[in-house]
Parts: sequence; C-alpha cells; structure tokens
Amino acid sequence: MNAALQRLRAEIRFDREVFERRIAELQAVDLDPQTTTGAQRAQAAVALHHAYGAVEGLLVRVARQLEGSLPEGPDWHQALVHVMGLEVPGVRPAVLSRPVVDGLRRLLGFRHFFRHAYAVELDPGQLAALRREAVRLAPALATDLGRLDTFLAQAAEGSQASEPPGA
Repeated sequence: MNAALQRLRAEIRFDREVFERRIAELQAVDLDPQTTTGAQRAQAAVALHHAYGAVEGLLVRVARQLEGSLPEGPDWHQALVHVMGLEVPGVRPAVLSRPVVDGLRRLLGFRHFFRHAYAVELDPGQLAALRREAVRLAPALATDLGRLDTFLAQAAEGSQASEPPGA
C-alpha cells in the first residue's frame, strides 16, 4: 500500500504542475474583445479544457486508489466533483473544499460545452470570465491538494509502519 500511495502522491504532483502550467498559459492570452483573435480564443479554450482535465484526472486517480471505483452513470463527471467534496469516514477526508467544488463545476460546464459546440464561436468575454474563475480557484485548489498530500503522506507512513520488515 505504501508504494501505491507514494505513486499516487507523485501522480498528483504531476497533475498539479500541468494545471498550473495551463493556468499560466491562460493568463498570457489576450482576451480583450476588441483585439483578440480566433486563434487566441482557441488557445484560451484549450488551456481551460486541459486545466480542468488535469484536475479531473487527479480526482479519478484518488477515487480509484482510495475508494476502489468511480461514480457511474452519464453524469459521472459531475458526481466525481461532488463526492470529492465529501468526507468518506474511514477512507479519506474531503479532498475539495466547497468553493473549489463550485468553481470546478463551472469549469466542467465549459469543458462539456467546448467538447460539443463545434459550430459555436468562442466568446472572449465568457473566456475571460472563466479565466478569472480558474485563476481565482488555483490557490484554493493548491491548499486542498496540499491537505490531501499530507493525508496521503501520513497514510503511507502508517502503512509502512504496519508492514513486516523486508516487505
């Protein structure tokens, strides 16, 4: 169990770094409605999509490793974000705080739109609002994931202490 928890911690660190790079990329894009180009809007949309995807990938790993499964059904993406805001007694603390859950729901809504709206023009005002949301969300998400890392480190230490020598 210790090796699996340490690997999970490493994968979470990687996903956090991906999220942070996408947020930095997003902040560098000009979304002024008067000057933005279609390429800049597309770049911002892709960065938003990938930023959310990094977080969702992280949450999927946590659910599989700590709970053994993912939510099921057509709304499993929404359910995943929801359950990560809940403590599962005896298994894990809440991974996400309520403000982070709410912000991720908005980013998930955009990701769904982005994946299915092939003929729709991207609105720079909407993209700018979502960028603000993602940037506002980043420090709170980092705090939440820091708490998760502490929990996982303690769990890994506990599992190591309970393993027989040489195991």
